[in-house]
Amino acid sequence: MRFPTSLLALLTAIVFISVDARPIRNARNAPRLITIPLKRMEGDASLHVEIRHQQQINRAQRLAARASNLAGPSDAQLRENLERRASFLPSTVQKRFNRPPPDYILPSDDGAVISNLAALDDDTDEPAVLAKNSSAVAPDGADTGYFFTVPIGNPARPFNVILDSGSSDFWVMSDQCESEDGGGCGEHTYLSESNSQSFVNLHTKWNITYGSGAADGELVQDTIIVGGMVLTNHTFGVAHSISQGFARDSAADGLMGLGGKGLSNQGVPTPVEALKNAGFIDSAITSYRLPRFIDRTNNGEVSFGGLDETKFDPSTLVTVNNTGDGFWLAPLGGVSVDGVDVNGIQSSVGLMDTGTTLLAIPTKDADAVHAKIPGAKLQGSGQYSVPCNTTTVVSLKFGGKSFDINPKDLPFAALGKTTGDCTSGIASFDDDKFLVGDTFLKSVYFSTNVEDNTMTLAKAI
Repeated sequence: MRFPTSLLALLTAIVFISVDARPIRNARNAPRLITIPLKRMEGDASLHVEIRHQQQINRAQRLAARASNLAGPSDAQLRENLERRASFLPSTVQKRFNRPPPDYILPSDDGAVISNLAALDDDTDEPAVLAKNSSAVAPDGADTGYFFTVPIGNPARPFNVILDSGSSDFWVMSDQCESEDGGGCGEHTYLSESNSQSFVNLHTKWNITYGSGAADGELVQDTIIVGGMVLTNHTFGVAHSISQGFARDSAADGLMGLGGKGLSNQGVPTPVEALKNAGFIDSAITSYRLPRFIDRTNNGEVSFGGLDETKFDPSTLVTVNNTGDGFWLAPLGGVSVDGVDVNGIQSSVGLMDTGTTLLAIPTKDADAVHAKIPGAKLQGSGQYSVPCNTTTVVSLKFGGKSFDINPKDLPFAALGKTTGDCTSGIASFDDDKFLVGDTFLKSVYFSTNVEDNTMTLAKAI
């Protein structure tokens, strides 16, 4: 039987296509909303809560300075902040904190205590010796950050990456990675041409310094998969050198910055912009629903392309213009406590940052807010404690609407403790803006739009 030439050519083409059959996503038929579960990064409870709290304030100081184009505190100043904070701890903890290396190591970039983490626990039978005007606080543990999984390379392997709205660079660790002290980078998944057939080194240097931590390396191209959407030849960074905080954090293999335009050190589109450019989503929108440990339900997610309407109360939805260049800065309309406005708030802007654990605010504003919280106490360190069982509702106003902080989040990661005093999740620091971290963001549905340079807030459900 003879086939027409055209039919034979068609059959031959089908055979060849079938031999190389691979699942391919058609951008025109792709879902317009890509949603990925979030995982919590739980802090090491062996670090005293006051040290963890100060680490977060150190980070806030550096991030806020970057947003204002200022140099920010030096490494020595951050170390001094930590040592001063430690001086207000019970005497047994002070002694262990101040032991010389190798019992503890204080990295220069973020002041995080590593090596012998147990040296800072508060598990002792000796009665606590508290500084004047201080009270006992609960240990810290969870909700210090969030990450999700991104398959990278060929063959694709899963990389856990921290989600950060306060930066705009995406990177993972390379197999050449060294920590700043010259040692290895710990237990992580590494990317290189030896384990990915699609890896291309562009031999272009890049570096970044965060509020806590730093990384530098080279730009590469490789395949990344975001929520099932395949981005081939995506440009991002591999880190050859990282700070010790990143090295010892075995939960995360890199970081995905999802800030606005103008913030990227790498000078390339962020993954959400690349998804939009490839036609997988209609808008370069990133939306966050952050979970909390104490709820015992990991219902957090990040969505690309739009808003997940099942995660917020639509009647509370507001959209505000971003006043920052890359950082997400929202005009702040005021603060209230249990529905009563706090007079004298000096700050008029909030920097939204999923990578910051606390709500860090100017010292005078922190004084005014805590003065309205029943049972709040000023500690000798200059920070506040609040009752662990507080039911007080602190609210921030954006876009003409007030958004409540869940009272569960007002104590700093109290892990369910309901007696005594806990360190406040509202910290005071030396800046003129609110650094709005997870103390607030766990109670709202937060969304950013790179193209329109806007933010959307709603009450989370």
